[in-house]
Amino acid sequence: MAPTLVIADYPVGFASGFGETLFNLFEGFREDYLWSAHPKRNIPVANKRRGQSVELPSPQRPSAIPQSLALGYYPFLKAQQFAAWRASITRLSKFVTEKSIQNLLVIPVSPWLLSVALGVHRRHPDLKLILFVMDDWQGHHESFGLPFSMRRQRLLKEVIERAAVRFAVSVEMARHYEDYYGHDWSVAHNGIDAPSLATSNGCVSSTRNVLLAGDVNVFRFDAVLAFGQAIDRYNRRNRNQISFTILGDVAAEYRAQLDDLEGVVLSGRTSHERCLDTMKTADLLYLPLAFAERASRIALYSLPTKLPEYLSTGRAVFFHAPRESALYQVAERYDLKPRLATTDDMELDSFVEKWTSQIDPDFSGFANAREALSREFDKQKLAVSFQRAFD
Repeated sequence: MAPTLVIADYPVGFASGFGETLFNLFEGFREDYLWSAHPKRNIPVANKRRGQSVELPSPQRPSAIPQSLALGYYPFLKAQQFAAWRASITRLSKFVTEKSIQNLLVIPVSPWLLSVALGVHRRHPDLKLILFVMDDWQGHHESFGLPFSMRRQRLLKEVIERAAVRFAVSVEMARHYEDYYGHDWSVAHNGIDAPSLATSNGCVSSTRNVLLAGDVNVFRFDAVLAFGQAIDRYNRRNRNQISFTILGDVAAEYRAQLDDLEGVVLSGRTSHERCLDTMKTADLLYLPLAFAERASRIALYSLPTKLPEYLSTGRAVFFHAPRESALYQVAERYDLKPRLATTDDMELDSFVEKWTSQIDPDFSGFANAREALSREFDKQKLAVSFQRAFD
């Protein structure tokens, strides 16, 4: 391994799927050879730090300015981003020289920050550039209604062309990028230590507790709402209630619709350790991705960070995603059940009834989950493969 600088929106170890994935992939990497350059507002968790932080400017709309006035603030934000872009390139170029950096890991999210990474590489073309796409960049733009302009498309194409090594977060994303952009693409994503599975899987207790461990945003909201409504309909018809707990942040625009549903509990974020403990006690772990058109590319090519953690608990996992999605394809490869590729009310009602009554629950066994973890989600194997790029 060689001195490495990561340029991304979030640092290694940040309290998110992004930070957790990097934390696991860099396990065993020399601490004095790793730096994360990121906006200073994004601070890694104290007990989850890998390497050292290099704080960059954090241009953003002030929270005091409401969303309704965002367009009016936009010219000021662009000016701030331009100033931050220039200052960050200058600072990081000096840093590359001072620390004898040899590897540059770039993870595209914010366009101005991707432009910073390219600016650094243009000044230091001898750096080995490693690209890691965790969320499809075009899909990210489409999901949040951002313009995927020709300039931004050129930025993505340039970083792909400059990269010596390219990682995609799923097999499906890698295949698509190879077809569309050319070059060789490897796969890297979150993993977990070789698990010791529990002694029971899919058994429903009298409490009927369903858990979604993760944030609710445009990437999964329509699936979550449809499932929550099916649970609400069941609870209104039956005495034996289902509790559907969402352990994560819910975007403000979606909170009211979920709050109105019988049985849905919005618990907010918690520590990663408590989250893992809670997952092990759930009767059913829920893993959704969006069916909506605006989030279709994210659903097709991304993989939820919680997937290997869900599988390692030995609990039943409900895969609720479009059939063509990377998540659903993993479930099909290893025949992981239950899975459903629709938000149709009748089919969701049928699933809930079968699950609660244990009539044909169709849960996958331990061997299926163990095989998936061993073949695709073993943390040590993933870290070794990932870190070969940094020699």
